Amino acid sequence: MQTFDFFLDQKVTTWMRTPFSVEAETVEEAKKLAIEKYKSGDLEEISWDEIDGVKETLEPEDNGGESTAELYLDGRVSLEIYNNQTEK
Repeated sequence: MQTFDFFLDQKVTTWMRTPFSVEAETVEEAKKLAIEKYKSGDLEEISWDEIDGVKETLEPEDNGGESTAELYLDGRVSLEIYNNQTEK
């Protein structure tokens, strides 16, 4: 009897957290500065961490009808044997 290896690739959505600080005289001013930092893209260079427990798999309807799960036979050349793409 032989053993065959497979792998499943899935598209998911998740939340990432970017911790940062601002200096301000009041909390209202700090909130305004934090929003400005986000809108101006100043937070894009700061590292982020994935929030545990919030991953959700996507369905093709969430992805424009494109596949969100693909099953492969793993070998010298990986071969896709199934995907859940919807008919267009």
